[in-house]
Amino acid sequence: MRALSLPGCGCRGAFQFAVLARLAADGERFDLVGGASSGSLSGAAWVAGVSIDGPAIYRTLASTPVLSARWLMSEKSPFGMSRIVREALERFIPESRIHASSAELIVSTTRLGAFCRKLLRDGPLPGSTGRVVHSSRERRDFHDILLASCTFPPFYARLYRIDGEAHFDGGVTDNTLIDELVARGATHITVVTPHAAGTVYSRLFEPIAPPAVPRHVQLRVIHPERPLRLKSFDFDPERLDEALSMPHRIQELGSPSATTCSSG
Repeated sequence: MRALSLPGCGCRGAFQFAVLARLAADGERFDLVGGASSGSLSGAAWVAGVSIDGPAIYRTLASTPVLSARWLMSEKSPFGMSRIVREALERFIPESRIHASSAELIVSTTRLGAFCRKLLRDGPLPGSTGRVVHSSRERRDFHDILLASCTFPPFYARLYRIDGEAHFDGGVTDNTLIDELVARGATHITVVTPHAAGTVYSRLFEPIAPPAVPRHVQLRVIHPERPLRLKSFDFDPERLDEALSMPHRIQELGSPSATTCSSG
């Protein structure tokens, strides 16, 4: 089974959208897609079959001011990310296309109550406590799932409630979903990361490191040709365009020979 892992990376998700547009143009297919936080949005675009238009979708997202008095009425906050992302999902990535796809999308969220209790009791290494994984095959309210996975105060003014409980950023407790992809039968996993060294954050409070998979799983890591100037919370148009046009490199691991190649 071919699977795709899209770790959360804030505004650097622009690079993921660009890479997925190239993979879509090349005719790549994945049976299972895992996304956390901002990575859940690029994953939803892939499963919905609109990744070829991903860079244009991302430019639309990034062109709307996040911090503005215009959001005070609807969001009760000057931060408008919740509204911006929801409107983009409704316009470009409708739930009907996610559910109609032959590929399954899984997305992580974090139960706020469980995470905070563990954090207060054990300190800043709460691990995966509070992690929940949601499947597009099992839930109909998937826009709410995507928004909950992306929610990181204060940029998102509201917390989303799932099954009566507040949830927030899925990358806090599972940023790659690699273990979940393997548990669901993945034998070939592609990870798209914005870090030029090919590394990822597996979850919040843990050091950045290369992704790891069991011996029987083949791993392909796609990363930028050189470090991105775009930061995690950065809406600068010049740096955004650089991330969208950045050539990528590919590392094949877990196969008889490891290869590295580049693509624009």
